[in-house]
Amino acid sequence: MNFINGQRFLKEKKFNKALDVFVNLEKNNYFDDRIYFYLGIIYFELNHFDKSIYYYNKFLSKNPTSSSTLLNLAIVKQTVGDLESAREIYLKLINQNKQNVRAYYGLYLLDVKNFEQKNFEILSNIKKSNKLNLYDLAIIDFLLSKKEKKQNKIKREIEYLNKFHKNIFNSNFDYNNSSQFYYEKIIKKNFDKINIFNKNNDLLKTTNIEPIFIIGLPRSGSTVIESILTSSKEKISTYGECHVFNMSIFDQISTKIYSNNFDQSKFNFEIDLKKINTAIVEKYSQYIPFENIKANKFIDKSLENFFNIEIIYKNFPKVKFLHTYRNPLDSVISIYQSMLPDLSWAHSIEHILSYLDSYNQVINYFKVKYPNIILDVNLEDLTEDSVKISKKIFNFCELTWDDEILNFYKRKDLFSKTLSFTQIRSKVKKYDLEKYRPYYNLLNKFKHKYKWLQN
Repeated sequence: MNFINGQRFLKEKKFNKALDVFVNLEKNNYFDDRIYFYLGIIYFELNHFDKSIYYYNKFLSKNPTSSSTLLNLAIVKQTVGDLESAREIYLKLINQNKQNVRAYYGLYLLDVKNFEQKNFEILSNIKKSNKLNLYDLAIIDFLLSKKEKKQNKIKREIEYLNKFHKNIFNSNFDYNNSSQFYYEKIIKKNFDKINIFNKNNDLLKTTNIEPIFIIGLPRSGSTVIESILTSSKEKISTYGECHVFNMSIFDQISTKIYSNNFDQSKFNFEIDLKKINTAIVEKYSQYIPFENIKANKFIDKSLENFFNIEIIYKNFPKVKFLHTYRNPLDSVISIYQSMLPDLSWAHSIEHILSYLDSYNQVINYFKVKYPNIILDVNLEDLTEDSVKISKKIFNFCELTWDDEILNFYKRKDLFSKTLSFTQIRSKVKKYDLEKYRPYYNLLNKFKHKYKWLQN
């Protein structure tokens, strides 16, 4: 196994194979400091944050000004809740390079309220540079939209958000186009027609496991619910947003749907259950092998899995789904105001509404088909009466509830890779019914198209 193989495995998200390559290279004293950098990335992906920090620091001991390593290290620090260390690193990056756009974005995420006015002025000046790539330009427009929002200049805020979304989509244009094709032309039209077969009726390795899948839309309270669940006496583990099922399904059908002679009208969405089962066991085991999970349960918070309920159920007959949701109008605006660069559908109001329409169709279909394995969790209800709703969740998931689970934010082992990494470090706050109301007019021209927008 050589260095290039390790890089390839990492790109393919085969983290254990990449880990084996770089650990062996380190043991054999392979002369390339980048080994430590890649080990930092791999251990972060596998949620071994102490090891990730160790290897990033090891790389920095020989390359102390490496901006990419410092940025990655700051992200690990904020993930585990060491916000002050993350802040110091972002400031160090800015001190090294006043035009480090991503460091300003990191500072903003750490403390929105204390992001200084002078930083917005610096960003405005940086924007005038012709050297910016589309991603960095998008970040600046995103941050400038927050300046306008703070001053209640909604029209200007939306102008910046529009520019942000256009540039963030175009910064990864081919991927985003392919992703949109998958959502709009494949899964949306076939979610209820998937042919799942098991030729030899092979026994699956997962039939006795009782996983909990948190599904729904971004910004719907899913990270808070995940934090509450992992605070149970059962100490169940979470795989976070690992996208195991999406990747495994995609691996089976990608060569068909992206072939030059693909005919959508003749497409048969077939899934080999045995192959899927083998793939998901391998992918999950990169993080925690099934034989090591506690209470025979785990959490998967890949929100898009509402599309995959049928396939998940075939693999895990004892599965439970927690469907988190909020006012749909609030969802649209909240998503549009967020930095979600990896979601192709999140970069225009029109695409967001189309995705939400698909989501409504899919989740309602499966709630009728499998009413006993899906529990709705309303974010407003959760914030209004955390005790009542958390008890309901724990009863549904067959977990032991006690008062301490609502003190999840005090935990030292709490981590989050999502935008909610700061929100989960305080008590559950009451839902603000008026927060997004000034933006509802953005949706008026689409009301004739979507009945659920008219409520």
